[in-house]
Amino acid sequence: MINHLTFDTLPAGEGGTYAVWRYDNSRQPASLHDHDFHELFWIEAGEGCHWINGECRPLTTGLLVLIRAEDVHSFSAARAGTAVRFVNVAFRRTLWDALWRGGLRRAPGLWAERDHRAREYRLDPGQLERLRGLAHDLAAGARDAFSFSAFIAGVASLLRNAAAQQPPPGLPGWLAEACTRVRAPHQLSGGIRAFARLAGCTPEHLARSVRRHLSQTPTDLLNAARLSHAAQQLCTTDRPIIDVAGDCGFGNLGHFYKLFRQRYGTSPQRYRRHARPPVTTLQRG
Repeated sequence: MINHLTFDTLPAGEGGTYAVWRYDNSRQPASLHDHDFHELFWIEAGEGCHWINGECRPLTTGLLVLIRAEDVHSFSAARAGTAVRFVNVAFRRTLWDALWRGGLRRAPGLWAERDHRAREYRLDPGQLERLRGLAHDLAAGARDAFSFSAFIAGVASLLRNAAAQQPPPGLPGWLAEACTRVRAPHQLSGGIRAFARLAGCTPEHLARSVRRHLSQTPTDLLNAARLSHAAQQLCTTDRPIIDVAGDCGFGNLGHFYKLFRQRYGTSPQRYRRHARPPVTTLQRG
């Protein structure tokens, strides 16, 4: 039997729900269900199985999964004596539709993707920490549509940038690790010398290696990481743009604007407005 859940029966605010769940039922799914809303979840700890559309998908720490309304799914632990703990966020389909029309078509497929396997994303520790940061207001009790729209836009930005940052095949392990570590928010204000220290080499050797393997410069990589974090901050906070730019390592605001427009095709102000549509567009239907 498949249970059908409706948004109006959830203990939700105007925008959606935020909850932490734990499953310890061993290899037997809880009641299967579908719904009239979308959701996502990410694994905080443990191992489990996501029973979705007739398939069992493994769950491990750092996995982010997007769920469409029509998906039939449930959860279990991976085996006897274990449990899986995850954070779940549910929200109205009308909210997603408004964001999609408002510009998120430029992001990866997200909830528009029909194949459930294409809606699984493996996050590294830094990306997982940023995801938790995006959900901070929801975890603190915000349940309005504006907070949920900001969160979803931030997730779209996170996944778009993560897809662009996948290391190419054949990249040396030390360089791949350095490229990942330099994207951590607390590393962004450092320059090329700090990047070289993360890589364990001289700036000159770093420059040669990056050019040989990636056909870029270390400055290109560092600026891409800075811009990605800046875009995420614009999506999810009201901090002044000059503060966002400074924290990301841009001492020259004009240079930040130039690079931002080159990457995203618009100004930081317009990017923020597109990512955070007015709540009035997300009224209860």
